[in-house]
Amino acid sequence: MSDGKIKKALKDLSLPLKPSAMKAALMVADMVRKAPPTGAAGMGAVRKQLGQRYEEKGVVWEGGVVAPLIALTPVAKDKPVIEAISLCIYHVINDCPDNVDLAAGAGAAKNLVDLCKDKSLIVQQNACASLAILATHGTETRQAIIAAGGMKQLTAVASALDSDDVIAKQGINKQIPYKQWQRQEAAATALRTLSDEAGAKAIAGEVGAIRQLVVLLGGEGEVKTKEECAHSLYLLVSEPTNRRLLIDCGGLPPLVEVLESSSSEHARTMAAGALKEVARERPLRAYVRKAGSMPPLVRLCREGKGDLSHCEATGALRELSNELECKRLIGELGATKDVAALLQSQDQSVLENALGMLGFMCIIGVQYPDSSVVELSPTAFAQLQDDVFDHSVVPAIVSLTRHKDEVVYNMAVRALAATCHLHAGNCAKAASASAAQSLVALLRNASVDVVANAIKALSAICKGYDPNRKEAARLGAPAALVTLQNGSESELVRGLASDLLSLLGVLPSKDRLANSLLLAHIIVGEAYEQQQRTEVVDEVGLKLAAMRECREAVKAIATKQNMPLLLRLAMHDSLTYVPGGGGGGANG
Repeated sequence: MSDGKIKKALKDLSLPLKPSAMKAALMVADMVRKAPPTGAAGMGAVRKQLGQRYEEKGVVWEGGVVAPLIALTPVAKDKPVIEAISLCIYHVINDCPDNVDLAAGAGAAKNLVDLCKDKSLIVQQNACASLAILATHGTETRQAIIAAGGMKQLTAVASALDSDDVIAKQGINKQIPYKQWQRQEAAATALRTLSDEAGAKAIAGEVGAIRQLVVLLGGEGEVKTKEECAHSLYLLVSEPTNRRLLIDCGGLPPLVEVLESSSSEHARTMAAGALKEVARERPLRAYVRKAGSMPPLVRLCREGKGDLSHCEATGALRELSNELECKRLIGELGATKDVAALLQSQDQSVLENALGMLGFMCIIGVQYPDSSVVELSPTAFAQLQDDVFDHSVVPAIVSLTRHKDEVVYNMAVRALAATCHLHAGNCAKAASASAAQSLVALLRNASVDVVANAIKALSAICKGYDPNRKEAARLGAPAALVTLQNGSESELVRGLASDLLSLLGVLPSKDRLANSLLLAHIIVGEAYEQQQRTEVVDEVGLKLAAMRECREAVKAIATKQNMPLLLRLAMHDSLTYVPGGGGGGANG
């Protein structure tokens, strides 16, 4: 393309409005439309050339044709002229960040929003499509579009009908063909690009955007339109007030319909994401379940090809699995197998959600999203724990307790605690997968939440399967727990450590210096238990039992340097032991 042609177009497109402006705009649009998709003379190269600086006889056009085109939009009133200009703007800025930057600087936000009010369907379509592109410029530009009334005008275009009568009255523009429902799709796309802004979320209900997106989603529009509507709703309902509005607008059934039957995985994924956002509020979960969402969510876990589809489907199930009725449905749908298969994913968010769902479904009671420590009740949902056992899910969970990312391994520890809580079979599976080794290592983690979850998981597997208790002791759990009991700043961790020490049979020494040395090698509580079961219980017998146990342990660890400490410990603790006194004689 010659610079001469572009300079001629620049003269024709510059203010004041000239009779040749329409022809120049169509010529520039054709430069892009008729260029090859790629290459040195391709569309990208043409757009870049159209946005360059030009000068002739002292007249300078900074940014090429972009600024003149934007400046013409308020003054061009004739239908063919403004249709040509709107088409040209779309083609010049599409897929060209440099030209988008120029358009934003030229005040395109307000001018394009105003163009959405034009009576021409072609102008509305091009204005909406251009706004969708302009919104990619950044949050400042999106806010400018919203401030100019963009949400309201885009909603108005999306609400309009393209009946045969409407199309007929518009007439035919042979140079710029219009396809029925094209403007609604462009408006839905532009709404989606704005919907992640706080300002858009705040006024979405007021301007009717949510209601209209629901109408388009449930209508007979193109797949692309439904993708954009579902995506917009997903973004908008992250605002709590919009969730209830969505339900009031009848938005759940169309979302479930898209999730269930759309040919587009992206549309299904966005529908799952919107349902997930609604399900974040406990009072709304029943609505999501009753809308029939769970079967297609499980199917998306199985059929989805991408990480995002798996992430949103498991995210929704994670929220729903907190509810008793949903737990029953999970069992009926056989969802455990499909979600467990996703534990092989390489995506952190998929792993976090899948682990969360597998853990939450096994717990009786609600896991609150603001709590990072698993809450275990006196009972568990045994049916789903049995499913976990039948599909051998625990080894995969144990493997993820060694994941490199803290978010994943912390959620894996929570899931391990939940699936093994009061379930001997899963505890045995945990033993086979060397769960104790992972959990004992995590007792030294810097995160209080991780440590608390690790203690709870270790307690669960030790209660359910005795070999885990012995393995934890062999791996040095007592020493780590005593350190936590004495030194953790968390009251929760100190209490959990004390409870697990009791479970392991450890009565902590009164001599703290000796604890960390000796507890890694001996659990003297077992000696007391054995003596109490086989002999007449008396104070002397208990002390002798402690000393015998200590003697054997000391043989294995005594050195010239630590021998004085060990002797002091043995004499002090053994001879000061008081049955039921909660200390003394622990390591006797």
